[in-house]
Amino acid sequence: MNKVNTIVFDLYNTLIKIKEPRHFFLNLFNKSENGFDLDLASYTRLLMTKDLREVVESLPSEFEELYNRYLIDLEDELKSVVVFDEVPFVLNELRPEFQLCLISNLASPYKKPFFDNGLEQYFDKVIFSSDYGFLKPERTIFKKLEDLTGNKADEVLMVGDSLKSDVEGAKKMGWHYLRVKRTGIVENRSEIKDLSAVIKHISKTEKD
Repeated sequence: MNKVNTIVFDLYNTLIKIKEPRHFFLNLFNKSENGFDLDLASYTRLLMTKDLREVVESLPSEFEELYNRYLIDLEDELKSVVVFDEVPFVLNELRPEFQLCLISNLASPYKKPFFDNGLEQYFDKVIFSSDYGFLKPERTIFKKLEDLTGNKADEVLMVGDSLKSDVEGAKKMGWHYLRVKRTGIVENRSEIKDLSAVIKHISKTEKD
């Protein structure tokens, strides 16, 4: 087994959280006359794999009208985003020894808190689904990260909260993984309560 030299983080509910969720885009869908001629799954995929400009161009004019009418709700939601307390310390501790990367499934407006909170300074490579056109757990988006870093599968550790997007995606790639489970009981050694445990996990793995 190769030594882990790249740690890939998820963003929302791993590094940051929305304290006052408004479910902005879901609300637009629900307020629309007929879901912008899409089912919810197709609408969600469009939002999370395209830039906002492309989304506006792809959907009926009703979407842009509703977006502008309720924009204050999105702005309030994004303003409520906070970084989990341990995150700056953990990332600073890991940075000297590991290449730090991020893969996040999100609609393009939700990139803003990542930059507003200065998180970009910690990461060597960042992949947002709305820029790249694919979603976790699809193999393509994980393979893109391998191509960018030059890593082999067993040199990469994925850290995220989603069992489907982060854990299952990493498993399919042959990556190592840790699931962040901030609420509830940690049931096995691949689950952690917060990111402080990443440092302990890495140290223990290297000793083993």
